[in-house]
Amino acid sequence: CAAGKGTFGTRELVDTIKRVSLDKIVDHKRLILPQLGATGVAAHKVREETGFNVHYGPVRASDIKNFIGNGYRASREMRRVSFGFADRVKLIPNDFIYGKFYLLGAVVLLFLLSGLTRDGLSYRDFLSEGAPAILRTVLGYFSGIVITPLLLPYIPGRYFSLKGFFSGTFVFLCIFLIGFSGDNVIEMLSWFFIITAISSFLAMNFTGSSTFTSLSGVKKEMKLFIP
Repeated sequence: CAAGKGTFGTRELVDTIKRVSLDKIVDHKRLILPQLGATGVAAHKVREETGFNVHYGPVRASDIKNFIGNGYRASREMRRVSFGFADRVKLIPNDFIYGKFYLLGAVVLLFLLSGLTRDGLSYRDFLSEGAPAILRTVLGYFSGIVITPLLLPYIPGRYFSLKGFFSGTFVFLCIFLIGFSGDNVIEMLSWFFIITAISSFLAMNFTGSSTFTSLSGVKKEMKLFIP
């Protein structure tokens, strides 16, 4: 991700090597860089400016020891980029932490708005209107943060935002079937758009955690799905 958007690149690497005087700290001229960082680094320029030779290591840091022991050669398995179910599960806490402020802000706002009446604040409405609104919002959040990543390969569509929309639609249909989607058509439609929008936005953020998205692809998706 950092290599793709330019924050991990040749200039940054060269400047860091010179700034810390790496040649005085180590007695060799080898640099092991992440394989997925290759898009942002020109190895020949690094060698010209610092004297260090770049070796693109394995995808996973846990394989570095074997990579060195194998003469700085990576096996096919070391080069394989996977994004299976277990990999996606590990990333959910990261996205949860990223989105918690959105959720907290939405919960506070909905709680306050639900208690507003013509006569001022109603504590009774805080519970009768606020609690369902907060729960529906949390379900939309859960759809984008958890359901979409877990079922990513099985949800129709190429764009993450579209996948999040489908996940949000599924969640809405579930609460509709149990009679929890609102008291009238307007309220139901409102919650449909709110839940799917939340789910779609949070699912789009998952592009930064995946192993196969590109910067140009993400920019295109943002232009299409962000108003």
